[in-house]
Amino acid sequence: MPAIKPILRIFDYSKAVEFYVGWLGFNIDWEHTFGENSPVYMQISLDTISFHLSEHHGDSTPGTRVFIEDFTGLKKFHKNLSEKKYKYNKPGVEKDSGMKMLSQWK
Repeated sequence: MPAIKPILRIFDYSKAVEFYVGWLGFNIDWEHTFGENSPVYMQISLDTISFHLSEHHGDSTPGTRVFIEDFTGLKKFHKNLSEKKYKYNKPGVEKDSGMKMLSQWK
């Protein structure tokens, strides 16, 4: 089965790394630029989840959401995020249609 990797638009490399790596705990698998002062295109991963992040104009749109099904350890992941006291997001856990999910803000 082919892997599906959403491309998420980023506007600031440092803020993206702060959020995805520093707070959510993803790893940077690789990065690519065409040269100095060029936008970055990168892949991040956490366990079996991976995304591409792009500073390129036209790659994806701001405000995109990604639904990850069958994520095990949601309660522990939520607890770890909450303990980091990230000032830009304080997720809660909510139930929708019988599924537990992280909400944007608690």
